[in-house]
Amino acid sequence: RAAAVRTPAAAFRASGPRRGLEEFYDARHRSKAPEDGAAGRAWEACELRRKSFNDLHRLWWTLYKERNVLLTESARARRNGMRLKYPQRKAAVRKSMARIKQVLAERRKIYREQPVPELPEDDAEAPGEPSGGLADLFRRS
Repeated sequence: RAAAVRTPAAAFRASGPRRGLEEFYDARHRSKAPEDGAAGRAWEACELRRKSFNDLHRLWWTLYKERNVLLTESARARRNGMRLKYPQRKAAVRKSMARIKQVLAERRKIYREQPVPELPEDDAEAPGEPSGGLADLFRRS
């Protein structure tokens, strides 16, 4: 019997997907379960450097949704003359999103600093090609 394999996408999702306006409201607000306040911590840059681009992309959108939930809850609390129950959640999400941008900027810098591979002269000017040949594929802007 094969063991169950957990997908990376499931690791980022704490609950089932919600649609419509439900995505902008905290599920704990509607439930009768007591809230323990354990919101977690911000992701560290060293943890994010080990993630693939697809994992970072999924995590970014998860954090983006969480940020929208927190902004909605913050507006609701302000309207009712209350404070947000756990304001450190907003800071953790903001830091995590900033660190993802930092990691992606580091990767982009490394990619751009790599030398462009040189093609042999006979392949660079293939007959019948209107432009500079295969070398155009390797040019970076």
